[in-house]
Amino acid sequence: MLNKNSSWVNLAYILTGGLTVYIGYFVAREDTWLLLSLYTLLFASVAFIIRQAKSEDVDLGYYWGILLRVLLIASLPKLSDDFYRFIWDGRLLLNFEDPYKYLPAHHLDQGLTGITKTLYNQLNSPEYFTIYPPLNQVVFFISTLFSPGSIVWSVVIMRVIMIAFELGNIGLIRKLLRHYKLPQAYGLIYVLNPLVIFEVTGNLHFEGIMVYFLLLAIWQYEQGKLHKSAIFFGLSVATKFLPLIFLPFLLRKIGLKKTFIYGLIVGGTLAVTFLPLINTAHIWAIKESMELYFQKFEFNGSIYYLARWYGFETEGHNIIAKSGKWMMYATLVSIMIYSLLGKKKDWPRQMVWVWTLYLLFATTVHPWYVIPLLAIAVFSNVRFPFLWSFLIFFTYANYLGGDYMDRIEVVIIEYSLVGIMALWEVFGGRADKLFLRKGTS
Repeated sequence: MLNKNSSWVNLAYILTGGLTVYIGYFVAREDTWLLLSLYTLLFASVAFIIRQAKSEDVDLGYYWGILLRVLLIASLPKLSDDFYRFIWDGRLLLNFEDPYKYLPAHHLDQGLTGITKTLYNQLNSPEYFTIYPPLNQVVFFISTLFSPGSIVWSVVIMRVIMIAFELGNIGLIRKLLRHYKLPQAYGLIYVLNPLVIFEVTGNLHFEGIMVYFLLLAIWQYEQGKLHKSAIFFGLSVATKFLPLIFLPFLLRKIGLKKTFIYGLIVGGTLAVTFLPLINTAHIWAIKESMELYFQKFEFNGSIYYLARWYGFETEGHNIIAKSGKWMMYATLVSIMIYSLLGKKKDWPRQMVWVWTLYLLFATTVHPWYVIPLLAIAVFSNVRFPFLWSFLIFFTYANYLGGDYMDRIEVVIIEYSLVGIMALWEVFGGRADKLFLRKGTS
């Protein structure tokens, strides 16, 4: 299976397998220096494989990316504890309880199967209503249906589902690259990327499922099937709301009438998936939790951190309640202006910059938020998202020793280097030439 022509490439492949297993199973986020050192070595190995890839080696890279995901099948997430809330919601559904109706504490001491004080103590935000859409809840339910009392087996089942969607992503990436007449090696930027493997397969973040439906919507659009495209786009939004930021593109690409019809189908799809939230109280509770999230939580922001600094300088306290709203309005306005002024034929590249605008104005930018950006960038010659997928992982330094502390120096280095590369590409720099051999297909 390995490369017949290069022992160095073979060594890099073997190293990626060993490091993926070791980090995925044995390294906690509190072991910061070990985690970041091994991730750097892993990322360097992946970059070397991509750079050395020849046309006849590309399939090996795709198969190896699948293997790396399968290797993590039995690991418990080490970098995120969100999965405990996934299991909590799934167990509530298994008990025919509504996960949206009450805060988690309400369900304690009611004798519900699997709803224990131990699991409750592992929830990272028990004071908030669940904010996960019904489409996600289906996955949570399936994971507990076959393992009502086992956290490990629930994780394994969710991971199998995630890998299935990742296989779909890999297939769609290859199809779309052929459609856009781009080198198949471009897809390795996503398929072999350690950030994608650890955050989607390892830590069970649903960006992988969102990306699948988004890529499927793009594929159907490129085949001229607008109605099917709109349905899959709606399913992507039903997984994570953020793909809605791409809708303004359609005004220039297909006109007002078709965009209106497309939007109606997206809205109809969302309405069907959100039928479990038909209760107004449910919607209000989720809205309240999401507003608190955007006006209270902050992690790895860029422009927002400047606004926060300004607030401390002028008002003497954190002004996130106000600046969070400012960031939201700035995001909407900047995306709308860019979408309406952009070229009609450069959709994938424009989508990269729109997602970037969202991330720049966000109050919270977790490492997995970059994954959709990385997936879309595959279909362009923009490569700063690849660099970002390396640098953003260093925000795990905030958990050094187990006590969380915002490390602004990491943020400054991260955004400075990503910004320099992004500006270079804006003004005509071709970073893609640094990643691939000449003539790679």
